[in-house]
Amino acid sequence: MRLVKVITLGVLAGLVAVFALRASGRFPARASTQAPRTAEQLKSDELFRVNAGVPTDPDLDAQYRAINAQYFDNRLPVVRLRWERRLDEVGPLVAPGFRMDGLTDRKLILLNPVLRDDEDEFRRVLCHEMVHVAVVTETEPHGPIFQSYLRQLLDKGAFKGIVATEQEKDDRRRLLERKTTELADESASLGRRKAEIEAEAGSPGVHPETVNAHIVNYNALVRRHNDAVVEFNRDIEDYNQMISYPDGLDRERLAARAAVADASR
Repeated sequence: MRLVKVITLGVLAGLVAVFALRASGRFPARASTQAPRTAEQLKSDELFRVNAGVPTDPDLDAQYRAINAQYFDNRLPVVRLRWERRLDEVGPLVAPGFRMDGLTDRKLILLNPVLRDDEDEFRRVLCHEMVHVAVVTETEPHGPIFQSYLRQLLDKGAFKGIVATEQEKDDRRRLLERKTTELADESASLGRRKAEIEAEAGSPGVHPETVNAHIVNYNALVRRHNDAVVEFNRDIEDYNQMISYPDGLDRERLAARAAVADASR
């Protein structure tokens, strides 16, 4: 009797969400007669100054114009756009491990070249900067007007993202961590069961029908495991879109925590 074919285990993608602290679109605060410029603001000023008068990047300009036409009805003004690797020098001035993806003064948009490797993230950051260009009446960099405008772009499909509270993000992260352990344990268990069946199939005293029954049961377990892996990978994608939503508030929350930590020293 011919043995039933054993189904291959699915591949567990693992928790691939990016936990690096990132930010985009915080335009430098206006100079104040009461407070000195921070190191971050001074570095931002320097980057805008060295890029002043430098021609716009034609590819970035084309992307800006396309989004402006499709989602802003061409209402945004012409701005210059540049790749600027020295944005990496701004992030650490906000907090250790922080990455600045974009800045704008509403005349020039600077983008971190690391975005070249991630089309979805590039799109999110550019849309974020363009909302800053569009919103000129709000005093808070990422206040309610900004958030409303950004949400409208998301709803129209300008970029990929999922709006979620910090609690929802934390809950999803804990769920993924638990599922990662469960699926890894299940995969190991299935691997051991497969080895047992293969050893059983090679034993002369075991009837082929018995082996086939075990294989059928094993294949059903593998199919269920593979379905769980597919669902897990979808959950990861959702989580990635949650933490990548470009509301700019992660940067402000981190800055507030850093200020509290400095004050307590």
